[in-house]
Amino acid sequence: MAAWLLAAPAAAGETVAEPALGARLAAHITFLADDLLKGRQPGTAGYDIAAAYVASQFQQLGLVPAGEGGGYFQQVPLRRAYLEPGSASLALETDDGTVPFTFVEQFYTGPSVAQAEADLSAPLAFAGYGIHAPELGYSDYDGLDVAGRVVVALAGMPASFPSEEGAHFASSREKYRSAIDRGAVGLIRIHTPRRERRSDWGRVRDRVGAPAMAWLTTAGEPWAGFPQLQANLVMHHEAAVRLFEGAAFSMQQLLDRDESGAEMPRFALAGRIHARQRSRHDRLTSPNVVAMLPGSDPLLSAEYVVYTAHLDHIGELHGDGHGDRINNGALDNASGVSVMLETARLLATGAAPRRSLLFVAVTAEEKGLVGSEYFAINPTVPATSLVAAINLDMPLLLYDFGDVVAFGAEHSSLGGTVREAAGEFGVALAPDPMPEENIFVRSDHYRFVQQGVPAVFLVTGPRARDGTTDTGATIQRFLQAHYHRPSDDLDLPIDYAAAARFTRINARIGEMLANDPQRPYWLEGDFFGTTFGR
Repeated sequence: MAAWLLAAPAAAGETVAEPALGARLAAHITFLADDLLKGRQPGTAGYDIAAAYVASQFQQLGLVPAGEGGGYFQQVPLRRAYLEPGSASLALETDDGTVPFTFVEQFYTGPSVAQAEADLSAPLAFAGYGIHAPELGYSDYDGLDVAGRVVVALAGMPASFPSEEGAHFASSREKYRSAIDRGAVGLIRIHTPRRERRSDWGRVRDRVGAPAMAWLTTAGEPWAGFPQLQANLVMHHEAAVRLFEGAAFSMQQLLDRDESGAEMPRFALAGRIHARQRSRHDRLTSPNVVAMLPGSDPLLSAEYVVYTAHLDHIGELHGDGHGDRINNGALDNASGVSVMLETARLLATGAAPRRSLLFVAVTAEEKGLVGSEYFAINPTVPATSLVAAINLDMPLLLYDFGDVVAFGAEHSSLGGTVREAAGEFGVALAPDPMPEENIFVRSDHYRFVQQGVPAVFLVTGPRARDGTTDTGATIQRFLQAHYHRPSDDLDLPIDYAAAARFTRINARIGEMLANDPQRPYWLEGDFFGTTFGR
């Protein structure tokens, strides 16, 4: 009966239950996005209060603690790094003299988790987009010697790349690896007009003063800290013009090629770059919160479907001009955590699933998917028992949606499950409406993909249920005016009826995966299955 209720939103009892579900979602979001939690920055009391709240909700539901030591917490050891104020400098030395660049206005570098001090002087080489992707028949490094040099590369990827595979190769971490593997000692990524249309350079100012974080190995070293890169910078294209003076191609010619999709050249650059910075480090722990709903099948109960939602946000940073410095993160991601909690409630009060289900509220997503990576590599259950991951991150619960987007759906059997589950609620599965945003590699599900686990990241889609309401303006207004701003708060017009329907779809997906006798699988020949599958 309980399973039937999940799949039948039009049932008579549903009209009574739906307002209660919406009210519970509202209660969670109201608590997690309150000013008292100060934006839930990892390492602060606000985050720890949020973690205690989630653990108490798991306990109230009767979920089994699945963290460390018989509790709900998995403590993630972290190194936190702050850029020392005034320490970042960048200059270009040529035969004509030295040209200094201005921090924030012309270039930006964040704190380094790998080294306390960097002082680099090195020659330069331009390497297209800085991508090495032999699987796609592409490399910006063919015939280019970058050993001992700072690689200069355009942000993003060629326009011809498939969106999600391209997003993998264009990710910061892959660009770092490609440069390091060829002996480079630094990387400068150029913020192009094409990138500007997606991410305003002015947003760089918001990062100033924010700490970086990395999880620590048992040897006390930061995971993926990339100490070989002694300079890691982003530069505005107008400032980068100076790097290409006298070169085979000007900055403008390269930007034109970026816009047109023409082939990128690669070549050494004249001059040397001088880059300095200092970072201050400290050590802390911040918990992932982990709970389990045990499965009922003698064999399948040893396998786990994982729900994830990041609990952290960006804390207190620069104000909004009206004295508000608290980034509450109501939609990012108090909403996702709330949906996960109520998904757990729906599944815990129904018939026991055959497979077990894990619910993980992860820390430090905003610092580079740190908590989810720690869990995916160091799970509190056997790694091979993780069969699927469903991620909940910033569903835009601002309108009555008519479709959903499941990033990653086309790579594994999970896509069919999502389509069927959503269809039972009269909701379609839509393709990625913003492939240029590279969203597939930007949230916690991707850390499971990298460990070979099929995963999807589910959000509300671009179509309204009435088929006529323009949701595009709502989506863009949030992204431009509220995303990572103090105004992502409880004043937003959250549609809790839509949130309740989104929650039921999520619960239905988990129920179907938990009860399917077949283990989820990568589609044959899929890039991510071939690259990471096990």
